[in-house]
Amino acid sequence: MTALDHDDYESSDATWMRTAEKGSVLGIRLLVWLATMAGRAPARLVLRIIALYYVALHGDVRRSSKTWLRRVLGREPTFADVYRHVLTFAQVTLDRLFFVQGKHRGFIFNHNGGQLLRDLAASGSGGILLSAHVGSQAAMSAEGRDKHLRINVAGYFANAEMINAVLRGLNPEINTRVVHIDPSNPGSVLAIRERVDNGEMVALAADRVGINERVEHATFFGAPAPFPVAPFTLALVLRKPVYLVFAFFHEPNRYELYCEPFADAIIAPRKRRQEALAEYIQQYASRLEHYCRDAPYNWFNFFDFWNPSQLDSDAAPPPPSTESAAATNVAPVEQTNA
Repeated sequence: MTALDHDDYESSDATWMRTAEKGSVLGIRLLVWLATMAGRAPARLVLRIIALYYVALHGDVRRSSKTWLRRVLGREPTFADVYRHVLTFAQVTLDRLFFVQGKHRGFIFNHNGGQLLRDLAASGSGGILLSAHVGSQAAMSAEGRDKHLRINVAGYFANAEMINAVLRGLNPEINTRVVHIDPSNPGSVLAIRERVDNGEMVALAADRVGINERVEHATFFGAPAPFPVAPFTLALVLRKPVYLVFAFFHEPNRYELYCEPFADAIIAPRKRRQEALAEYIQQYASRLEHYCRDAPYNWFNFFDFWNPSQLDSDAAPPPPSTESAAATNVAPVEQTNA
């Protein structure tokens, strides 16, 4: 009936990311080598050239960026605006190489609402963290590890396998807090439920729609935009506290981390389930708009968000139904610590 959001929560990998994935593993590894041997500053200089290349030669990148920037800036974006947008994505991706290795020196992290997650962890109840393909989920996850928070990332990762393979090479342990969503395996949903019932947190994006996935339109920057119903249906099934979490990059090395309560639990009476879920999705869209206005260049959905049919046709099929999978979980499952 509904499908769990299947995109990679940590890597903001829409059309532009899939374009970048067409490059060679050698090229990615050379960037990793440069960042490791020479440091972040020289690698950032190289990224400026790479970002300029993509803006200059990839028309789809420019069009997607301009579609977004027109709405959020309220004016016609310039070439410099588009370049800044793409460069922000590139810089956040570079910093991810450092975060997965636990290298936080030289970065500034400002916390807004972090105590909420510490309190949730102390309660042992488990919870759902909703985010989006904005800013740096790697920064948020890295800070969570430092604070000894058991945060798991749920997502579909096959559409960014190159960079994920490199990241696993840098830190093989990053997969211990990852729930891989397999479109053909209902066990993915059961794995999420198991971790939440074990008092852990599961983070997933709620802003990107998969192929043939059930959607609900919400007003977003003045126009209806499709949002996936699945993350909210999952939260409904789990009956756990839900929080919004974002981590935005600001030049040259600062990350603003935000956490705010979304719902004590998603509640949708059967007779008005669709309407109730639509209200939650609109609430999410409104808060996402609020944060994006403050950090407009941190938006990494590089496609026409209001017309998702323009997404690449090779996107993954939707994962199994959260409702049908949850219905199979009648007996308690054995708890495991990831």
